Amino acid sequence: MKSIAYKGSWGIIILIFLSVSLGSMAVAEGMPATEMPSAGGKASAGSGVVADSTYDPLLQVLIKKGIITEKEAAEIQQEAGRINKQQSKEIAKQVQKEAVPKPLRGLKFQMLSYLDYSAGEKPQSSGGQKSYNRFAIKRGYFRVTKKITSWMGGHLTYDVHQDGDGNWKNRLKYLFAYFKPHDLGLLTDMKAEVGLGHIPWLDFQEHVNPYRCQGTMPIERAGTFNSADLGVSLRGNFGGELEDANIRTGNHHYAGKLGSWHMGVYNGSGYHSKENNGNKVVEGRLTLRPLPELIPGLQLSYFGLYGEGNNKSDMNGDYPDYQVQMGYISYEHPRVILTGEYFVTEGNKDGKWLKPNGDALWTENYSFFVNMKPPVSAMSPWLDRKLNFFFRYDHVDRDKNNKIADDATYDMYIGGGALEVVHENYILMDYEYTDFGDDFGNEKSAAPDPDNNPGNEHKFQMVYQLKF
Repeated sequence: MKSIAYKGSWGIIILIFLSVSLGSMAVAEGMPATEMPSAGGKASAGSGVVADSTYDPLLQVLIKKGIITEKEAAEIQQEAGRINKQQSKEIAKQVQKEAVPKPLRGLKFQMLSYLDYSAGEKPQSSGGQKSYNRFAIKRGYFRVTKKITSWMGGHLTYDVHQDGDGNWKNRLKYLFAYFKPHDLGLLTDMKAEVGLGHIPWLDFQEHVNPYRCQGTMPIERAGTFNSADLGVSLRGNFGGELEDANIRTGNHHYAGKLGSWHMGVYNGSGYHSKENNGNKVVEGRLTLRPLPELIPGLQLSYFGLYGEGNNKSDMNGDYPDYQVQMGYISYEHPRVILTGEYFVTEGNKDGKWLKPNGDALWTENYSFFVNMKPPVSAMSPWLDRKLNFFFRYDHVDRDKNNKIADDATYDMYIGGGALEVVHENYILMDYEYTDFGDDFGNEKSAAPDPDNNPGNEHKFQMVYQLKF
């Protein structure tokens, strides 16, 4: 009995020792630590049973002496391999971390540019058109993100662009501190931005429609607002993230299992205008994913904005009302994107769309977008899921209630194709045509201009989106 007790105690001590050291010993012997021989029965001491030579030598001795079975030896060797693998990862991670100077840890640099060639004609009054044929850099974004801790950091986007005189100008697009609060029930993956940050709508839509390089989204192209503003905001998901979102929908952004949300308070003037009034604009987006398991790509969104225009009316001396009400439906699949939106606005951020009495005009607008990736693997496996064909239609009525004009509208049609050369680096070709009503101005953001009768606009465009 004493011999058995002594043998058991000795076995326990050896087992503890092996659990922390066996992995490195196995590697030293040239055998993968996770390689497992088949389990066998227990070999008694002096029985003449030869232990499997694929075990570590120390385990072989214990098997021969009958202290452990081959099954127990396999479990020990597997556990030791797991511990050794984890320790190796931690050591490699620590070495990598210490190799980077402390000020550069958590620092990430990115760049995004739209290299454009366009040829076409722009509208002029009384049916006139002005032709153009030019190369341009539509955007040059330099992005810097710094992760300070697991829950806070900062971001800067520097925007290099060309003004109307052809001069290259530099300005800030984003500059904000961000904070990541803890989850609160269904409200998960939260992120707060303080400073010049994202507004709730456009960043969401630009991650559904991948062709910002072609031009701005419908509500921004119509001149209602732009994509960044000074203020504070909070966004997050409902119910955590959708599992395998990128595989199931083709999109890993704003991938809340039950939807996502974003709300904020801003100056309202946008990122390249100064604040001229004391009013603040309240904005919010609510997106629901009603059937995450059955139809994961289907989302229903509402966006609302309330405030005042940034400039006083010359007619009454007041800041005009400014609001937006939008409904949006989107369906995303790795091969198909379908969207439809309807929105009405009272005025715009600049306070320039006005009735004769100085109050803001109501506008009515809608848009449709489709993108398809045809199955071409039989023809070219490389092209499959890289080749895209898309179409977009926008309708804008700048004077919904005909307070100034009956035909202050435009209808825009865009069709083309895009090839994703590598991840989010596109070559895009498209044709764009806009039919203006008789009472529209000469720009898509213009106020109604009765009897202006602008000519139609059309262009052929090629763009390379450079992103890294």
